[in-house]
Amino acid sequence: MIDYSKLPLSITAFSEFCERNKIYIDKTDLVAKLAQFDAPIFLSRPRRFGKSTLVSTFHELFSNGLDKFQGLKIVTENLWKDTTYKVIHLDFSIIKERGERSFDQSLLTQLKIACKDLPENTDLADSSNTYLQFFLTQQSDTKFVLLIDEYDAPLTAVMGDKEEFESRRRVLSNFFSTIKAYSGKFRFIFITGVTRYSNTSIFSAFNNIEDISFNPDYGAIVGYTQAELENYFKDYIEYAAKALNKKEKTDKYTYELILEELKNNYDGYSFDEECEWHVYNPWSILNFFKNAQRGFKPYWLETGGAKPSLLVNYLNTFIDKKVKKTELVDYLNLEFIKRTNIAALSPTITSIEDENFPFFAILYQAGYFTIKDTDAPDLMVGIPNLEVKEAFADIVLEKLTNKDGTALRESYKQAIKGALNTKDFKALKDEFNKILNEFSYESVISFKEYAFRDVYKVMLQLLGYNTYTEYQTALGRSDLCFEDDRRLYICEFKVIGRADNVQEKLADAKEQIREKKYGLRITDKEVITLAVIIVNENASDKHKPMREVAAIEEVI
Repeated sequence: MIDYSKLPLSITAFSEFCERNKIYIDKTDLVAKLAQFDAPIFLSRPRRFGKSTLVSTFHELFSNGLDKFQGLKIVTENLWKDTTYKVIHLDFSIIKERGERSFDQSLLTQLKIACKDLPENTDLADSSNTYLQFFLTQQSDTKFVLLIDEYDAPLTAVMGDKEEFESRRRVLSNFFSTIKAYSGKFRFIFITGVTRYSNTSIFSAFNNIEDISFNPDYGAIVGYTQAELENYFKDYIEYAAKALNKKEKTDKYTYELILEELKNNYDGYSFDEECEWHVYNPWSILNFFKNAQRGFKPYWLETGGAKPSLLVNYLNTFIDKKVKKTELVDYLNLEFIKRTNIAALSPTITSIEDENFPFFAILYQAGYFTIKDTDAPDLMVGIPNLEVKEAFADIVLEKLTNKDGTALRESYKQAIKGALNTKDFKALKDEFNKILNEFSYESVISFKEYAFRDVYKVMLQLLGYNTYTEYQTALGRSDLCFEDDRRLYICEFKVIGRADNVQEKLADAKEQIREKKYGLRITDKEVITLAVIIVNENASDKHKPMREVAAIEEVI
């Protein structure tokens, strides 16, 4: 019987991994390498990739030594020679929300908890900064380790509130300036976050800060590599195959097929400038193993990880200011690849209204984009896997339609599934038109031809169909393919500018499908080819614009 108790879901403290016998992915060789640094270190990664566990591992190592590291690389390879230190461990994610107390007072409270054995007169400190100064001056013979997790969370939480954002920025600026002034007191400083805010004295005060976010040496410092997945979770992979075969009354699931589906759904993240390392999202992997009988669900989306405050607050603040809805339409193409560079992916936000902070950089730092390939000095950036495609489609559609993604799925799931199962393509056309009407006028009016295809691709994917566009054959490329367990649907779209031209274009689309032999595929599924005609007629003095699906017909 599989032991679910070993799965480290919602566990971040290194001590808990040891005391509760949880599976711990041994990256202590990299921990030991980083711990040798004298300069402050910064690491940026999306939420739920293991940053907090990494910080906790440093805490255990520096405060207690190797007692709990027996059997791990840092011990077996004799990688650690240092002594122990007093550790100041701060988690800024727990003081990000507004409350009756000011942010400075909340930070002061956390400092009092993190800094122990202080003289009594430190109670006189009336701010986090004066308290930190008291602490560092009173213990002149001691060196400290400073660990700060999610340093940017307090600023991201108030994005859009200029006054509160500036107030918190000043507190953090003073805080990090003090750390710089007393830099000789620190043996090691490690800071994590999602994005980069300038003028908080992290990057300006620490002119020698070591940003390892794109360093290939640490490309796998968090997340699960392929080797780690198979080494630590082999039994869970085998059990998943058995559980899915039993539930679906089949024998198709094998160890190899489970690995393939895990890769398709949860792999593909690369954060280093050479695209050397690819890692899985740990949160999704652990949730899948715990619920294998459910199949390959979008756990990042289901459990809220796909809507980090960074992205949600940014969109809520800047939609139609810096991020136009017409721009969001272009992001409906889930297969696109953007050529960029490290500087563009990791800019600093000077102020809340910084016009130079690109939307795609927010998407990268929030975990929606990843490095797909390199062509030095450029990086090719795109969406990593199926789970993120669904999460991304969900949030883009929500902003374009003003409807929750879950509500959209529930509105169309049964009707579209029923229309396809019964081959009622008139009913399918009606549903497609309802989908089109979900979009705001300012969005649809700017639709280019490919946008209509992308809208339906995204919706079908959200409804559970495997979708892909411009599938290449020997004779041409079909516009859209989608499939379920029984059928493969191949669509040729024709977007026309005049409503009186529908039948002519319908005939053209059918002829193209036959001529290019789109329906000839090596598959055990029933193949259905569809001609789809969309009218995108602009307004004139005499009539209103017409944008609708005019025909969907099967090509026999």
